[in-house]
Amino acid sequence: MSRWGKQQDRLVVRAVDVLSGVLSGAVPEPARRVVASRALLAVEDWVFPMHEELVLAENADAAAREATGEEWVDDAAVRRWVTEILAEHASSYNEHHDVWEDDPEYVEPRGDHPVWALLELSPFARRLRLLQEAAAKTAVGLGGDVGVGAHQIGHWAAGRSRPGDREREALAGALGVHPAWLHASRDELPDVQLYRFASCPCEEPTAVARLGLGREEPDWYDSPAEQDAAVHWCGCGQAWVKDAVGWLLPLPPGEEPAPSDEDLVDLGHPVIRSPSVTLDEPWPRALWQPEAGRKGRARTAHRVPELLTREPLALPVRPAVARVVVPEPVWGASPKERLAANAKWCRTCRALVDAPTGAAGGPWVLLHRTEPRRALSTWTYPTEKDALHHGAHLAMAYLQLDDGPLDRVTLDLFTGQAHAQVIARFLELHPETTQLEVAELVPMRAGQF
Repeated sequence: MSRWGKQQDRLVVRAVDVLSGVLSGAVPEPARRVVASRALLAVEDWVFPMHEELVLAENADAAAREATGEEWVDDAAVRRWVTEILAEHASSYNEHHDVWEDDPEYVEPRGDHPVWALLELSPFARRLRLLQEAAAKTAVGLGGDVGVGAHQIGHWAAGRSRPGDREREALAGALGVHPAWLHASRDELPDVQLYRFASCPCEEPTAVARLGLGREEPDWYDSPAEQDAAVHWCGCGQAWVKDAVGWLLPLPPGEEPAPSDEDLVDLGHPVIRSPSVTLDEPWPRALWQPEAGRKGRARTAHRVPELLTREPLALPVRPAVARVVVPEPVWGASPKERLAANAKWCRTCRALVDAPTGAAGGPWVLLHRTEPRRALSTWTYPTEKDALHHGAHLAMAYLQLDDGPLDRVTLDLFTGQAHAQVIARFLELHPETTQLEVAELVPMRAGQF
């Protein structure tokens, strides 16, 4: 425990809060297993410092894969699940590295190691610690605002006691949140509203780019196309994964590649070029923004999100996704007419309707379309992105016409602008034919077609 201190305490509390907020009451499915693995890895990295990163990742992945719905039924169940996993891994860690109780690297299973006390913290105690950290207030300073001693703040943050109604009102005022967030009725309820969103809660939510998970992670998703387009990147720099009913879940740190400017589609501003998201700061960072002009890491105040200044409401039930009917492509029409037809339901096409026309010439891209019992046809585009976009339109139309209701995975990938993955998904569903293929760049000029 030689490197353990307040920084590690904060990281573990935040990771447990993420796990509880994302997993509590949810059915285990790919997106949640990814988040569970990542957040659990962030804890194990500090608890088991001598383990290789690959071993830690494999342990976290295995635990997330084997989790059941009963283990995630509520906050207490999630914390028990994490406790049991860490206790099991502690025993194997000590044995593997041949460390004993008098060794500073020894991890006591369910004993004196600080992690066990942190895992016992209720949602209220975690909430108080995280809000106090975000406000950059010491126990002395917060106690002065509330009218109690610093030791009393410590008792509340450690879960040894709970504040009364008057103290809760004063705490809410000092921390800048709506009093209902600190009401006694929420003491055992995790703040799921801070980890499940219909859209990115950043100041300027925009369209997203879709990329794979990175890191040598297991294939969480049923389809390779889904796996390769699982991460939703907002222009603010926050990465998300979407669960089975459509909620966006903030993705803990990993090695997924950040999108380049070419990968971003229809964003209102370029992606923020900053260090990878970590759990060291108030998180998800799309929600928490540092105060302007404040620098430094240890005591940096963060603006209270507008969400916390309003009374917390229960998450609404996500409605079933309505079937989207993809119209048959307009064959033989001019490019302008085809674009106008697609713009009725495709946001990329809508953005292109009034876009200025680029200069003719330069490298062009070929999109080969090979249909069963028909000859090869070739379409040309000025950029690979344009070719992929139209290829995705064709793939969706064929799926609609051939299979009846549109494949839900394909629609989700398309609306996320993952055009290459839409084509890959089509080929997964139709392995008997090479329907669409984007060829290499060819140097031709517009007048040659």
